[in-house]
Amino acid sequence: MSDDVGLTRHDHVLMGLVFSLQHATMVQLGKIQDPVSGAVGVDLDQARATIDVLEMLKVKCRAGTPADVLRMLDGAVMDLQLNYMDELKKKAATGGDASAPAVEGADGAAGEPGPSA
Repeated sequence: MSDDVGLTRHDHVLMGLVFSLQHATMVQLGKIQDPVSGAVGVDLDQARATIDVLEMLKVKCRAGTPADVLRMLDGAVMDLQLNYMDELKKKAATGGDASAPAVEGADGAAGEPGPSA
């Protein structure tokens, strides 16, 4: 973000929420260690649910949210979608059940990540 000029308290709370959900999803994807238990594990169902919450925030926050905050939110969702797809591919390669829900694309349609991903 270039600077915090013009961001409201709610903008900062939204950014904090996004960072928190992004961190939780990375733990759920097994990309980083759980800070509480120290364990590393993969829970694709929970990761998908958390990504869905962030996608909902993207849609609901379009009007009235500063462009810098929207870019941060878009980037977080795209990064998590790519990491989710990476874990699905790993699961499929190791013989796991890769029948997890599809990742929504940039246009909101189910399927592969949008063209910007």
